[in-house]
Amino acid sequence: MSQSAAAVASNDEKLVLDTVSTYLQALHKADKGLFRKAFEETANVSHCSIADEKMTVLTLPKFLELVDSLHKDHGRVEEFHTNPVVTITGPVASVHVPFALKLGSSEFNGTDVFALARVGGTWKITSKLYSM
Repeated sequence: MSQSAAAVASNDEKLVLDTVSTYLQALHKADKGLFRKAFEETANVSHCSIADEKMTVLTLPKFLELVDSLHKDHGRVEEFHTNPVVTITGPVASVHVPFALKLGSSEFNGTDVFALARVGGTWKITSKLYSM
């Protein structure tokens, strides 16, 4: 890979991780504006339950309702990521990352898998799949 291609790839990885960071800020603040900055408007969020291996799929508006209810029920809502693995191929990217989610005084661990697309020069989350 040429030096300039490596620099572009490195910059794209930073921008992808910045988008995921915006998601984390939005979750902590329950900030719909930040969520809309991070997510493509047609994005969905899917949860695969570890206990019973069942899937729940939410549209972005339904996910925002869930976040509001988590804040209402628990007060503190924060997610922390460690060791993200980013893969970028042209205008698409994936981020696979373990997380710790704090809801009030409870903590849950799981895995996030984000799919992103570069839309109009900006990286947007097109889907989020998680388990815990």
